[in-house]
Amino acid sequence: MDAILKGLISGITISVLIGPIFIALVDITISKGWRSSLFYVLGIIISDLILIAFLNQLLQYFPFEQYKVYIGWIGGVVLLFFGLITFFSNSSIVHADIRDIKTYFGAFIKGITINILNPFVVLWWIGIQTTLISFSYSNMEKSAYYSALLSMVFLFDLLKIRFAYFIKNRLTIEKLSIVKRIAGVCLFVFGILMIIRMLVY
Repeated sequence: MDAILKGLISGITISVLIGPIFIALVDITISKGWRSSLFYVLGIIISDLILIAFLNQLLQYFPFEQYKVYIGWIGGVVLLFFGLITFFSNSSIVHADIRDIKTYFGAFIKGITINILNPFVVLWWIGIQTTLISFSYSNMEKSAYYSALLSMVFLFDLLKIRFAYFIKNRLTIEKLSIVKRIAGVCLFVFGILMIIRMLVY
């Protein structure tokens, strides 16, 4: 339950962040239809699974057990960094180029590329991986965490598709700034809790 709860919270946090991936989903829904946006979302989920599998496999080659506390600190600092960057970064509505999307497969590929080539996404998953190492989760607990996280991401993406026109008409710089600050505070708090956990480990 602990892994599932943490996964749900992480999924909600990352889902409310508004960036090019979010804006592209809304634009694709409005201009290409909900089926194209669904394939776009599936591409994002697949790319997340690829990053998770790659990083999990890569990190298995390092002797992390004796450095678990330090890794936990690194994970906490990464979350703090993301929280501060998210909170203080200038709010802007950046539209991704979706003119190359002609088919459902094209929307799927767009979801993969826009997600996997995003440095923020890669660093986010590195931070998540180091955090899970510090938690000493079993493989089953890791699976539960990732399943909960990705389920929340998928659910929120479906909601974004459903309310795309509503979001498009009401998304302003001021509202974007509020959402980003809330998400930044959440990430910052997660980082603090991680560091505290390692101090009393």
